Amino acid sequence: MAYPYTETGERILNMRKARGLTREKLAEMADISVQFLADIEKGRKNMTVTTLRKLAGALMVTTDSIVNGTESLPTELETLCRTVPPEKQDKVAALLRLYLEAIK
Repeated sequence: MAYPYTETGERILNMRKARGLTREKLAEMADISVQFLADIEKGRKNMTVTTLRKLAGALMVTTDSIVNGTESLPTELETLCRTVPPEKQDKVAALLRLYLEAIK
């Protein structure tokens, strides 16, 4: 039996909309094309693990929640990140990346 890509795509679509993100913004945040994201959301194309991780990071969810639809309890950081307005999430993400680079 083939993997149902439409279910994964629908989960991504629902998560994106729940966060108030446009397809263009999520594609930018995940560093993929808008058309590729549309194809994923509509179940027409599959994604690599790298793309899955990028989308999960941009949506602030686990890869498991995208693939299997399972929800885990949010960490304190995830809870804090969800309070950031969508228009400021890219700035917060940039600050977190800088911080992570600094502590390596």
